[in-house]
Amino acid sequence: MKKLLFIISLIVFQVNIYSQNKPSYPESKIGFKRVDLILPKLDNEKNYKVEVSFGLEANVCECSVSSFSFNIKNLKKEYGIQPYRFPFYLIENNLVEITESKNSNCVSEKKIIKKIISEQNISIEYQSYYPVPFFIPENWTLEYRIWQTSEKFKTVK
Repeated sequence: MKKLLFIISLIVFQVNIYSQNKPSYPESKIGFKRVDLILPKLDNEKNYKVEVSFGLEANVCECSVSSFSFNIKNLKKEYGIQPYRFPFYLIENNLVEITESKNSNCVSEKKIIKKIISEQNISIEYQSYYPVPFFIPENWTLEYRIWQTSEKFKTVK
């Protein structure tokens, strides 16, 4: 009988440990999608950062420099396992403001559909162990670039 109780408690313990390591993410809202940022494994990942931005296709003048902005307060960081494990990011609404600036030598008024990048970005730690989910509007894309640092700090004199 003691062996049976030991085996049952061991099974319950294993199930409890396994369930704690599996993050739970919300379902995408209507008009939104989930995009997972999956990074390749690198040596010395602590020496890298990831700059994340967002893209959007918009109808803008062909020779303009364009971007869009949104309220950065609408980008929320939450966690798949509380309190601070498996981060994910949610954008709460898809309200944007598109800005265009034209060159003085641009005379064209022709509009084209062009991918523009958001003015806001976030910087996150580089980690390749698990994907980082982003819940963004369906017509947005997730853009990123990788920054590398050196291991040594320099002293200001």
